[in-house]
This record gives sequence, structure tokens and C-alpha cells, in this order.
Amino acid sequence: MRLLRRLRNQALGVAAVCVVGYVAYHVLLDDKAKSEMRSLAHTVSDSCHQVANIVNSRIGTIMDEDVVAQNRQQIRDAWDDLGF
Repeated sequence: MRLLRRLRNQALGVAAVCVVGYVAYHVLLDDKAKSEMRSLAHTVSDSCHQVANIVNSRIGTIMDEDVVAQNRQQIRDAWDDLGF
């Protein structure tokens, strides 16, 4: 019962924030401010897509085994130099 009440209150809170944001956008902002908000949203969206593309491009990258072995040896040498 307590869980359902908490979920209901959270849903109502999210709905209230959405309604207030919608009303504020349509009533309180002039056309120039709306244009700037749209521009901001597009900029944030494009940035998120670029970051996602960079992250996704690094996943599944196949490295040459010789390069991997060389990197491992350099790391082992560095740890040996530190005394570990």
C-alpha cells in the first residue's frame, strides 16, 4: 500500500512539473525565447548524439594482438619500475 502511494505521488509530481513547464513555455515565453529554447534543445540533443556515437564507435574495436601484447608489456614494465 505504501509503495502504491509513493508511486502515485511521484507520478503526480512528474505530471505537475510537466504541466507547469508546458504552461510556462506557452504562456510566459515570447517567440524569441521559445526560439532560443528550441535551439538549446537541439544543441543538447546533437551533443548527446555525438557522445553516444563516440562511445559506440569504441565498443567492439578490434586491436591487433601485437599492439595489445606490447601495451601489456609496457604496463608490466611500469609496475616493475614502481616495485610491484
